[in-house]
Order: sequence, then C-alpha cells, then structure tokens
Amino acid sequence: MTAPTGRLALCTILSVASILSACASWSPWQGGREAAAQRVAGLVDRAEPHWTIRACGQEHDRLLEPSAELKRLFDEVGQPGQMSIFAELAVTEKDGRWMVDRTHRVESTGRGCMDTSAAHSRWVGFSLADGWRVDVGAGGMLLTSGDAEDGRQLSMISEQLPDGALGFRGVHDQGLELWLYPTGCIERTTGDYYHLSAVLIRDGQRLNGCGYQGGAPLAD
Repeated sequence: MTAPTGRLALCTILSVASILSACASWSPWQGGREAAAQRVAGLVDRAEPHWTIRACGQEHDRLLEPSAELKRLFDEVGQPGQMSIFAELAVTEKDGRWMVDRTHRVESTGRGCMDTSAAHSRWVGFSLADGWRVDVGAGGMLLTSGDAEDGRQLSMISEQLPDGALGFRGVHDQGLELWLYPTGCIERTTGDYYHLSAVLIRDGQRLNGCGYQGGAPLAD
C-alpha cells in the first residue's frame, strides 16, 4: 500500500491545544474505541497448561486466552525455546481470564515494561534501520532523526482515508508527512511485530517503517 502523493484534503487543523479532533475515532482494530477491550502490556508466558501475562507494574500473573494471531506471532518473533515474551494486547475479561482480541506489539528485543518513550504519544512511527521516529501527540509531530533536524516539532493537520490509513503533516507543508496503515509490520532489524505499518515522507523521500498506538489517550 502506498501513501497519497497529492496535497492532503484537510480533516482537521490541529493546534497545540486541539489535535486529532475529527480523526480520533480511527482505530487499528475492529470495534474501534467503543469496544469493551482494554489495552494491557506485560510479559506473556506460554508455559503449560495455561498461558499467563504479568502486566507491567503488577506483582501477579493473570490467566490469558491467546488468539491464533498471538500464538503465531509468538512463534515468529520469539527465539527457539523461548517461553516468555513482551507483548501489548487488546483484551476483554471473561470467566476470570483475559481473552486476547488484538495484538498490538510483540517484542523479543528492547526494554519491555521499562520503555516509556511512547507514554505521552498518541501514535508512533519509526524505523530502526533508517534511524527515524515520529511521535504524534498533543504538541504536534516530533521528529527524532539523529541529524540536523533531530527534535523538530510541528503543529499539524491530519487526514483519514477510506481504507483506514491515517496521515499527518505540518500545517505549513514543511516537507514532512507520516502515514500509518492498519496492517501488521515486522521491524526488519529486530524481527519484532507492530500492529501498524508506517511511511515517512521527508522532503520527497519515502521511508518505510512500523508504527503503534502510544500511551496517551486519543482525543474525543
């Protein structure tokens, strides 16, 4: 899937105080924000006879009913013989256990629960291979790139397409666009899984990456 190349039709003009007002209802999982599912991140263990998860900041495990998607991703992302892995999931509670509705992240690398870099972001797009990251939050778009534009922050406008893709760019068309697509992505340097695919368009150059929903609540 490719990002649009023409000028974006405005969905809403975003300021520091108001971002994603019209587009915030977009959700990368079925049922949208109205679903009863809650997000939980933690260490998933698939020891027999039951799968469990110890949520970040908690001292006790919860029984987990894995989806076919989570089972497949555990095998694909985990190392041979690995029994525990960090994951972020959308779950609903039933009969005292969490039922997995959607898998947001599965990571065998990184800092797991210690990684709070997206706690104040609504959306994140990134590529470790190409060395870029864009955080979308209440302050606009923040670019982390390790070059002269590192730390660049823009007020922005956003657009949602009929296929569910969500796009962001600077209000004054400063040559920076981020597109997020509701299709899964394997980060090519780590093999970790993320529930969104990302495309960064920077001064006309297209860079592919992965994306995920951050920890900040979406605007109403």
